Amino acid sequence: MLLIGLAFFALGGYFILSEIYTVRKIDDELVVVSKELQKDTDQFKYKLFMGILSFVLGLFAIINNIIY
Repeated sequence: MLLIGLAFFALGGYFILSEIYTVRKIDDELVVVSKELQKDTDQFKYKLFMGILSFVLGLFAIINNIIY
């Protein structure tokens, strides 16, 4: 369950950060560039909700592993 919890944490971080940042190749270097946020779209709200849900599920999975 610990690995599943960590996987959900990583998935939640990916969902949230993929809406805020993008990685571009500039002069043979990978550069993290912030995106212009479009908070009115349904896709943004959906990915944000999925990120939060993944964090919560990961947290419960890790707590479950610690308790039992």
